[in-house]
Amino acid sequence: MTTSFGWMGKLLRIDLGRAKYEPDQTERFARDYVGGRGLAARIAWDEIRPGTGAFSEQNALMIMTGPLTGTSAPYSGRTTVCSLAPQGYPREWYTRSSFGGHWGPALKYAGWDGLIITGRADRPVYILIQNSSVCILDASGLWGLGIFETQKRLIRQYGEQLRVLAIGPAGENLCRIAIAATETESASGQGGFGAVMGSKNLKAIAVQGDQAIRIAEPDKFMHMCHLVRTEAHASHGWPHRIKLDPEKVRKYGQRFQACTQQCHTGCYDARYYTRVPGVICRKMLAGQVDCVAGLFPGFEGSFYNWNLGFEAGFEITQMSNDLGLNHWEILIGMIPWLRDCHQAGLLETINGRPFDLNDPYVWADLFQCISNRRGELGQALAEGVVRGAEKLGLGQEFVLRYYPCWGYAGHWDGHGDHINHIVFPFWLVAALQWAMDTRDPISSGHGYTQNIMNWSMINSPEHGISWETIMNIGQILYGSRLAVDPSSDYQDKAYPAFWHNHRSVVKDSLPVDDQIFPRIYSNYTEDHYARAGDIAGIDFEYHLLTLATGLDWDKNEFDLFAERVMNLERQLLIKLHNRSRHDDETLIPYYEQPENSINPLIGHPIKLDPAKFRKLMGQYYTLRGWDPTTGRPTQNTLRRLGLEQFILP
Repeated sequence: MTTSFGWMGKLLRIDLGRAKYEPDQTERFARDYVGGRGLAARIAWDEIRPGTGAFSEQNALMIMTGPLTGTSAPYSGRTTVCSLAPQGYPREWYTRSSFGGHWGPALKYAGWDGLIITGRADRPVYILIQNSSVCILDASGLWGLGIFETQKRLIRQYGEQLRVLAIGPAGENLCRIAIAATETESASGQGGFGAVMGSKNLKAIAVQGDQAIRIAEPDKFMHMCHLVRTEAHASHGWPHRIKLDPEKVRKYGQRFQACTQQCHTGCYDARYYTRVPGVICRKMLAGQVDCVAGLFPGFEGSFYNWNLGFEAGFEITQMSNDLGLNHWEILIGMIPWLRDCHQAGLLETINGRPFDLNDPYVWADLFQCISNRRGELGQALAEGVVRGAEKLGLGQEFVLRYYPCWGYAGHWDGHGDHINHIVFPFWLVAALQWAMDTRDPISSGHGYTQNIMNWSMINSPEHGISWETIMNIGQILYGSRLAVDPSSDYQDKAYPAFWHNHRSVVKDSLPVDDQIFPRIYSNYTEDHYARAGDIAGIDFEYHLLTLATGLDWDKNEFDLFAERVMNLERQLLIKLHNRSRHDDETLIPYYEQPENSINPLIGHPIKLDPAKFRKLMGQYYTLRGWDPTTGRPTQNTLRRLGLEQFILP
């Protein structure tokens, strides 16, 4: 096997402390670990030693594309970031994030499959990669600028084809919730990897290239791309296409804006606006709104019941992006927690202003304080809410409402996340995925919980499909109707968590868009099980990968690659953090709170039963080949997967 197709064949190692760089060969690990998350895990085993901290010079920041990045594979323009994460709690867990846009494809076109960055520069620098030319350049004139202005200046200097991944003041000041971002909204959000860049005095990475990516079977690959584009008719698990708002089109120039290269679907929450009057800055603004950023304006009558209005909310969105702050942490965790503290009489002002979420200046002051670590509150919240509450000795009793574990606010979990509606028993699978992860399990959670909830008539009363249909598909996919039965209990919920964890690895390693894959439900087939011709939707990624690269894998080998990465990551967590089943169970108290939404077939809120859940965890460990007592992969499992060299004492 060679990396002649799909991959570019080279990784770029950069030691900022020595201002040196050298190439490495992708081929060493590509067959077993593919790219993105998988390749990063294998490299992390060699690069990151126990006792290393997220802000240590020795911490490796790995920014990895995959064999589909930059190709015409639909929804394939993503890039995966892996490192020790400052946001992680109570340990700076090794974890991953990802971002879209066009930066990853540009890195491939420059001839590189990924970057491995270590060391710390003795002054602010940026990295400029133009094909085989690599320069580490002075960034003193960029330090202190926002993400948008940093990109503009570098593009003005080097040309419109340049793609820039940058940090803002939040990353420079080592805020644990700092992002690294490209364009106007594509961000490596969770993890705090913007702060890892800041700890290395790395302001930006600018890339430009003109090399072609070779495809092993171009005609068959293009046909497969066509099949996927045709079938992928909706995103975010919705059974219908999303429409623009005619009034916002007229007034603000609203349009669909792909958040990743090769996106072909009008996205539920990705919009670009060309002319929005700023409320604070008093000038016309343009930019993108993706994902949870749609909450910034507020929604009266909902849990997110502030009322900034669209224009102020849009301006605050762009300000947060420019400063480099994590939207999910702010909107799902921090603001609800601050509101609880205020309502309990514990917090009256923000930077001297009366606490009022309807006032955009309160938000602006809060963001400036956090990103610049200004004042007691800003210093504390720059650590994230979980650490910040401890540091302030404030509102610690409210933290559990929004933070399941690992230092991340709830996400498709049925409890702290109030924007996404998920009911019992489906959040049991989400709880298993949270338990086994090191961050919110977004890419595996969407595959099961989001798909089921949004395709069901609970979340889509006009367009959803029947529970009978969903259960029939559950029988095909999971071998059990109970795995998706809305009237079921804890039965058969371990296997969906196990299966979707594998698909999470697949999505983060090729990488492909999390909101589109895996293709499970469809309106284009009579039984609503996704297919394109005689190819099942769940096999789309397999065919795209093998046709692009020429890998001679069968589907079993494809599944084994994902299982191999899951087990290597677990061993890495044990090696670095002594991860155990005891850690996995720390989320149980969070789920013992009543759920947010009620299953209409049950009629009352459900809490987690700890004894039943621990039994479910045992079933998961058994499926995974891990010791149910310790949560460690067994030696037999590691040998079966060809991971003998990673067996620990």
